[in-house]
Amino acid sequence: MIVSIILLEHPMSRQLLPLSLSRRHLLLGAVAAGVALAMPAYAQEAREVEHALGKAIITKKPTRVLVLSDFTDLEYVLALGVTPVGYGFTGSWGRGGLPWQSAAADVPQLPLVDTVASPEVVAGFEPDLIIGMKTYIERVQSQLEGIAPVIALDWSTPWRNGLRLVASALFEDERVEAAIAETEALMADTARSLDGLGGKKIMVGSMYGETLYVIGAGPMATQFAELGLTFVPAPNASDSGLAEYSMENVDILQQADILMSFTNDAEGTERLETFAPFQRLPAVAGNAYIPLGTLTGTAFADNFSPLSAKWVLPRLAALLTDAAAGKAAR
Repeated sequence: MIVSIILLEHPMSRQLLPLSLSRRHLLLGAVAAGVALAMPAYAQEAREVEHALGKAIITKKPTRVLVLSDFTDLEYVLALGVTPVGYGFTGSWGRGGLPWQSAAADVPQLPLVDTVASPEVVAGFEPDLIIGMKTYIERVQSQLEGIAPVIALDWSTPWRNGLRLVASALFEDERVEAAIAETEALMADTARSLDGLGGKKIMVGSMYGETLYVIGAGPMATQFAELGLTFVPAPNASDSGLAEYSMENVDILQQADILMSFTNDAEGTERLETFAPFQRLPAVAGNAYIPLGTLTGTAFADNFSPLSAKWVLPRLAALLTDAAAGKAAR
């Protein structure tokens, strides 16, 4: 993320002061200058914010923020203490409202058609800033930019970077560092409670449709590392952080001591769990297999943020502790 500061020139700065300036005027000028110096940066500066689909120039602190989905775009806005004027409710995988997003319970929902918000509907919210995941923006980017500055987030951006990007657009520089510090402290406490799980190796493999997706290097791998755990990424993962295999290649998960799986696709998960070679994997046979429920998986993967971390880390720690002891419950 690149953030540039653009100093705004006051229209009066080009005028020459009269030569016969009185002492009273000088005093008032000094007081005004002092007030200007004491004002927060966002009152005096505009920002050029680089995001996943380009750059946006934001001339002042936004007051009407519209969010296009309920993924990390909404997470980061809420985590920074900002209530949007509306957001796109996806309810992906039938998960319903997310319990850690309760601050948005009374916020109007933005209708979506095939993950796209109508520019006409967006304009009706009269936003002065639009924030969304890039896949919710790219097909209508030019129309949205005609309404308000647009900030697009990439799915693979680490949570600190994404949070700081949104904070820059919202002029919440101080609040973002406090939120990051609080989350880092929670992760450190969780790491101490897990104590490395004895060095047991963790992998994540999930079935969606006919494809077995195995997590590679990326934000999720980094989160495991920050919890002091030994995560084994899939080799040859794509830029999205995923490697794709057929179910017949399930032995790629053979080296996992603890195996986690996202279960959003119930039919795909059942097909995987009843596949004999999967059942023979050491982690599965040793009761160290964790099928993650939709909320838990969403909180730790798609939506990891200062909000979801408080909800998911205690739950995840309990699941991992049981799995390390060979007591994972299906």
